[in-house]
Amino acid sequence: MVGDDLLGDVSWECVAVPAGTAETPKELHARQLEWIPATVPGTAAGALRGAGVDYEHRDFDAEDWWFRCRLPARGPAGPDGRWVLGLGGLATLADVWLGDHHLLHSENMFVSHEVDLDELTGHDELVIRCAALLPALAARRARPRWKTYLVGDRNLRWFRTSLLGRMPGWAATPAPVGPWRPARLRRMCGPQVSWRQVTASRHGDDGSVTVAVGMSGLAAPESALLRVGETCGPLSVRADSGGPVLHGSLPVPGAEPWWPATHGEQPLYDMALEVDGTELPLGRVGFRTLELRREDGAFALEVNGVPVFCRGATWMPVDPVSMAPPPADVRAVLELVAEANMNMVRLPATGVYQDATFWDLCDELGLLVWQDCMFAFADPPDDAAFVAQVEAELSGVFAELGGRPSPAVVCGGQEVEEQAAMLGTPRQAWTAPLFESVIPTLADRWLAGVPYVTNNPTGGAVPFRMDSGVSHFFGIGGYLRPLESLRQAGVRFASECLAFATPPEPVTVDEVFGGPQQALDDQRWRAGVHHDAGRSWDLEDMQDHYMAEVFGLDPFLLRWQDPERYLELARATVAYLMTSVLTEWRRAGSTCAGGLVLALRDLRLGPGWGVLDALGRPKAPYHALKPVLAPVAVLLTDEGLNGLRIHLVNDTSAALEGVVRLRLYVRGELCVEEGRHHVSVPPRRGVDIEASDLFDGFRDITAAYGFGPAAWDVVVAALVDDGGMSLSEAFYLPGGPARPVEPDVGLEAAARQGDGGTWEVSVGTRRFAQWVRLEIPGFRAADSWFHLAPGERRVVPLHPAGAAVGTTPAGVVRARNSATPARLQVT
Repeated sequence: MVGDDLLGDVSWECVAVPAGTAETPKELHARQLEWIPATVPGTAAGALRGAGVDYEHRDFDAEDWWFRCRLPARGPAGPDGRWVLGLGGLATLADVWLGDHHLLHSENMFVSHEVDLDELTGHDELVIRCAALLPALAARRARPRWKTYLVGDRNLRWFRTSLLGRMPGWAATPAPVGPWRPARLRRMCGPQVSWRQVTASRHGDDGSVTVAVGMSGLAAPESALLRVGETCGPLSVRADSGGPVLHGSLPVPGAEPWWPATHGEQPLYDMALEVDGTELPLGRVGFRTLELRREDGAFALEVNGVPVFCRGATWMPVDPVSMAPPPADVRAVLELVAEANMNMVRLPATGVYQDATFWDLCDELGLLVWQDCMFAFADPPDDAAFVAQVEAELSGVFAELGGRPSPAVVCGGQEVEEQAAMLGTPRQAWTAPLFESVIPTLADRWLAGVPYVTNNPTGGAVPFRMDSGVSHFFGIGGYLRPLESLRQAGVRFASECLAFATPPEPVTVDEVFGGPQQALDDQRWRAGVHHDAGRSWDLEDMQDHYMAEVFGLDPFLLRWQDPERYLELARATVAYLMTSVLTEWRRAGSTCAGGLVLALRDLRLGPGWGVLDALGRPKAPYHALKPVLAPVAVLLTDEGLNGLRIHLVNDTSAALEGVVRLRLYVRGELCVEEGRHHVSVPPRRGVDIEASDLFDGFRDITAAYGFGPAAWDVVVAALVDDGGMSLSEAFYLPGGPARPVEPDVGLEAAARQGDGGTWEVSVGTRRFAQWVRLEIPGFRAADSWFHLAPGERRVVPLHPAGAAVGTTPAGVVRARNSATPARLQVT
């Protein structure tokens, strides 16, 4: 039995003092200090933000931060119980006292702690000191084999703490310092699970669960059962120095397979122990198989025997200031991931490990997770004490993931091999025993069946080759390569790609910065732009390069003369590049098996690299990518003199029967020809069709031969089912995306409220409308930044996003190629 959390209602406070000026709570209490309210879990930066104090210009590694609370009186725990203090994580050099009694010392923010306490007197004060990191970094230590410029201090490699707030050039965020994970004080009675090791596997149509569970609070049990769903079976008991261990395997006949969200359903099964009549929940399990194909340079994931194109983004903290977002905020972000037809998120080594809330949601929503271990850029120490810390850290992290279906890849670290190789070190220095033996051994023990890779990027003659293994692809991006070079790169799997300084949507620009002109002149805007340390350019410069290439204009002059238009074209540039790249990678003949955009969410307000802004609002590429990533999609690629190719993708479990329809428009309005072709797309497969096959005779659809001006300026492909419903649509513009702005393309928009009180907007156009976007304050449009064919109409649901209940939507609908927007009419 677990009692109530005595720390659930206590008030915390914190204070900063110069490093090393107080070594014990008694020394601290002798000083007159101004404490401020704090929240636990949380950080020092979060406390300052909550108190309305500037935290942006504070070096949180330069001071000692003290946190304290008064414990309520509860007396002894009783003859059969104990008080247990649980500390989920302390960043970073931490000491904990109860009154004057020192309880523990920790130097790893990723390790949790449990401490048994004696009787509580009612005068007990729990005190946590997070000591300054800078003095510890200044100590002399063994030199690394090579030095990276991406980490602020080379001695950070010795400390198990997040690099957030400690990487030059990154969007400015505070370093996490403080009790960033929950602190709990509970009375424990009866049998308790002290550790667990769970493996869920699938064989044919059946599943099985294998467990080993360490117990405390009881001698050898008289009976022990494992229950998974409706299936139950006995467990064996063996003696161990820490208490009895329950172990065994349970077949689960007819277990339904768990699929990524893009490929099927996500059945989950409750799992529990029954020990001497007491039920102890063990969480939920899902049944799926995973296989990583790596032959001939490939890096391709198969789930339940089916190749899966992994698409998604790298995860950034929902609240990088407090590091403790409400669970509802985490759910909102992950639901947006699933809504965008993504099926994977990567937890990068530059962040932190996630808690059970995150993993529960990924299991539920069908999101695969690529888990980096928290080692990035720097040469890890080959030191016995350091390795022992890592073993404790990862044993705790991996044990919590056992039996879950969402973990898909465990990766030793990020850009360690790449940094070593790029700096010209000998080949034997590119990796380390930590990645080659320590971490894979732990992963195999706790996460059997989940593929392991030493680093990302890795593979090939050098770790950063695009056409072998895992790459970080910034050819379209930081290396300023043209789109035409994309196929030449031969990317196999991009665990990180397509980083751009994408402006947030106008509602955020107006709300936070006061408008486009003010935003571009605001230091906060610049603080949100990423650049690699040692580089004279940043992601906004890179975006301007592509804007000039795509739209044939001078971004500098446009930024100066028309800031609103500049931001609009910046958004359109990123949307165009991302959709072009993911279209190429997702086509049936591509060698690429995955692309994860950098990143999912901005770290701070401004033009960050996220497809969501720092308020969680979708940006242009988020919307533009949705149809490209959809389970059923039609994609178009220009194959040069070979013409236009139509790619049909079907990730679902059912075969698709329907018609591919290709319409050719002139002057953005008149359909002059239509071709049709009946298709059958097998389940979880793709089919390619040459556009020329839809017509009787030659059509220079892509204007590749140059015999004269292009005969049409808009090409629209649609996959239509047998009932006439359009399942997917794609557009090809022979003249490129830089279309002239017309006075009025004939946009119209009408809002209607449904029976359930929800709103939807019907958007229509007389002429082709490019990158249509809905700007309706207080509501989030389910679709935006889409093309609309002449004479067509699309119905877009609206979701409340700050609007009060009963609010009637008001706003405008715009298109990039129209000077006249459509004001929303309510019907």
